[in-house]
Amino acid sequence: AVIGGMAFCLLSLLLPTLRLDAGIDCREPRNACGRRIVMLAAPAPAVADSFIAERRGNLALLDEPRMLDAQNFPIAPDDLIAKAKDFIAADYGAEDPGMLADAFSFVGPFIGPLSKQQYIDALGGKFNPADGFPDLIGRQFGFSADPIEPGRVWWVSRPVGTFSRPFFGAEPDGRRIETPPQAMGCVFDAAGKVTRINVGAVIDRTQGNTAGLGGLFGFLWFVGKAPPAPEYQPFKKSWQFELLEKLGPLLTKLQAARR
Repeated sequence: AVIGGMAFCLLSLLLPTLRLDAGIDCREPRNACGRRIVMLAAPAPAVADSFIAERRGNLALLDEPRMLDAQNFPIAPDDLIAKAKDFIAADYGAEDPGMLADAFSFVGPFIGPLSKQQYIDALGGKFNPADGFPDLIGRQFGFSADPIEPGRVWWVSRPVGTFSRPFFGAEPDGRRIETPPQAMGCVFDAAGKVTRINVGAVIDRTQGNTAGLGGLFGFLWFVGKAPPAPEYQPFKKSWQFELLEKLGPLLTKLQAARR
C-alpha cells in the first residue's frame, strides 16, 4: 500500500494537470514553455443526436449536409471552399490584403495570434519560405466546410520545394524539402473576409524531411537556421515523459491491485 501510494504521488507530480481522483483538472492551458494559451474562440456547440448520421463503436458520423444547411450562413459551403482556394492562390492574402478582415488573426501551433498588419509584414519580409524555395508548391487537398463552426474551411497541405535561393541567412544547396502533412484552415465572416487562418498543425511527424516540423519552423530547421528554442527543434521526449512511459505498466498493475 505504501509503494502504491508513493507511485500515485509521483504520477500526480509529473502530471500536474491530471487529478487521479476526479478526472481531468480544468486548469488553464499552457504551452511547452509554461506560457498561458489564450483561447480566441468560444468552444464549438454540442452536436445534437439528430445530426448524427451513423453511430457505430467509436464512429459518430456527422450528417454534414443537414448541419451545414442548419447553420444558415450567408455563404454556401461550395462558395466558402472557392473563397479559401482564392485566398491561397493570392499567397494567403499577401497579394490582396483586402481579403483580410480588419479583425484578422494568424494562429499557428506556436506563433500568434498575429494581427492583420503583423501578418502582412511577416509575409513581405524574410519570413516567406517562397523566397528561398521559389518553386515551392503547397499540394493542397481535402477541402471541406466545417459542419460545426460556421464559415470555417479545412484542408491538408504537403509542401515541397527546392532550396535554390538564400533564405534567412543560409546559402542555397539545391536540396529538396518535403514537410509533413499539415492541417490548415481559415474562417470567413458573413462578408466573405478572412478573419482567421490556422497553419502548420502537423498530422504525421514521421513524414517528410524536416524532422517532423511544420510551417516556417520546418523550413528554418531544414536550412540550419532554427533558433535555439524547444519549439523550433524536432520533438524530443522530456525526462518526465520518458519516466512516465517506464512507470506506466507498473502504475497500471498497482491501480488494478488497489481495486
